[in-house]
Amino acid sequence: MVEDLTILLVAILFAVFILIVPWFLYTGLRRIMSPVSLRLPVFLAGAVLLAIGGILQFHVFLSPNSMVGTLLWFFLFLLLTVLAVITPYFHFGEKGAAGRPWLVFSLLSFIGCFLIFWTTLGESREGGPLPLFTPLLPLTGWILDLSASLLNIGDIVYSADLPVHTTLLAAGLYLEVFIMAALFYALTKKIAAEKRR
Repeated sequence: MVEDLTILLVAILFAVFILIVPWFLYTGLRRIMSPVSLRLPVFLAGAVLLAIGGILQFHVFLSPNSMVGTLLWFFLFLLLTVLAVITPYFHFGEKGAAGRPWLVFSLLSFIGCFLIFWTTLGESREGGPLPLFTPLLPLTGWILDLSASLLNIGDIVYSADLPVHTTLLAAGLYLEVFIMAALFYALTKKIAAEKRR
């Protein structure tokens, strides 16, 4: 019963974060600062990453089979994804061809949500080291794996007892979605410039 309710609430959370939250976050940031500096959404993403690391380090809301913990976890990952979608829009999209930003936000948020499923629904091994980043994050995973290897901190990064792996996974997910959104907005900006000629 609780598992069915949790799955339903996570599905509703995904729908809300795909269709509604990007637009509200975009308009909220525009009301705080106009024009919006790229530093503001990046600062908010950093705060979300700190919250993820803090929750993991202090084991807050992470008891097994906890509906609150599951919903909070997906909420933070979805918020991070939405911030990655709207951050490059303030630089590229407002000057580009994206005339309906809510539609573009929804499309890119859907892609980001797919990446959340891709990265979080893998197999886990009880007590063993956590998996490499490269299979989970095609664009940025190799950078994280190479950095851990070059700095010789693989034992710390891939340890299941420390929050480093999941926090870096969230940061890598943010960068993945940010890169894809930035490329999409840059491409629409270039297409709009070509059409104006």
